Amino acid sequence: MSRENHEEPSHWSSVRSLCDELIGQLPLMSRQVTDSIRSAVPAYVAVPHQEHVAHVAEQLRNRLTALAQRRRLSDAELAAAAELSVKRAGQGLPIDAVIAAYQAGDQVIWNLIAERATAETAIVMPELGRLMFAATSRTTEVMAAAHSRAARDIDAGRITLAHQFLELLGDRGTHPEAAVVAARLGFDPSGMFVACAWQPRDGAPAVAYESVSAVGSAHIPLVARAAGDGRFELLAQTPDPDSWTELVARELDDGRLGIGMARRGIAGALTSLTDAHLALGTTTGAGKVAWFADNWLEALVVAGSDRLHDVLQVAVATSRTHPHLAETVHAFAAADMSIAKTANAVHLHANTVTYRLDRWADLTGMDPRTFRGLSHSLIAWHLADQQP
Repeated sequence: MSRENHEEPSHWSSVRSLCDELIGQLPLMSRQVTDSIRSAVPAYVAVPHQEHVAHVAEQLRNRLTALAQRRRLSDAELAAAAELSVKRAGQGLPIDAVIAAYQAGDQVIWNLIAERATAETAIVMPELGRLMFAATSRTTEVMAAAHSRAARDIDAGRITLAHQFLELLGDRGTHPEAAVVAARLGFDPSGMFVACAWQPRDGAPAVAYESVSAVGSAHIPLVARAAGDGRFELLAQTPDPDSWTELVARELDDGRLGIGMARRGIAGALTSLTDAHLALGTTTGAGKVAWFADNWLEALVVAGSDRLHDVLQVAVATSRTHPHLAETVHAFAAADMSIAKTANAVHLHANTVTYRLDRWADLTGMDPRTFRGLSHSLIAWHLADQQP
């Protein structure tokens, strides 16, 4: 292997001795570095521990060998780093985590050299620093490029599989095939699935796949696709559905979101998707979120809106032509039918709230002070928002 300079400075022998000493300590050092990485970068839980230790040991050995020989990393050593980056992409690790892990190893080497430097070693520390910086920079460059290529290939294949899975899911007759594809996507076909249906705000940037990537991770199998009418479907498998759906609600806040119930198996995945779309049908206004578990009655009623057109057409029309009345009725329901609470919620005088409720009753024939009148009014309010 070539040296950076043909003539080695007399003081470099101290560097070579120190590097040889550290190479002799690699079994312990590599385990310590690995544990440090796994503590600082949680994504590495996806990498088997022993495999991780072996790769860290290889990285440290390559770095120390290159320094001992006073040279930059060889093409073979850089190729090994690129190959590892591709492997990490396949394990679902983002490139920033991969680079952070590599740089953690470099930092340990530099700290140990600085701590154990003799007077002779100190003389060549500037050159050591340049070699370390060059190695880190070049490794970062080749790893980022390799990871990017691999991630694009993986994403393209996964998107194709995801669409195939969701298509098969829609037909109960193809659920056996759906189970096979689900396993290839990292799902447990017999596990719990939870689905969401997202309707981005009108005019919102068309960055659905980038947006949904924020709610997935190496530990949460997730598929997503455009489902028509500007909607997007997400289906995930997580040990904590409540926490995950709360994360989705925070991240996908630019529009409407329907969230299905967590259900078991391939048939349950389809039912959860249906839940999500039904729940989405009960949302009104941008930024609204509806859980099917909380809104199942409204969801099922709105889903059958075609049958209700003749019954509720006057109230639906009134809701559109007098939205302030409809909003007051909705606030009245949210305030447990309390005039005082409604007035506080909508910042109106109690007499104004009373007038609006009476006016709604006059125009629609539905008295919101009764359970029957209020429930019918709320359904009309939802239909007015959903129907063109």
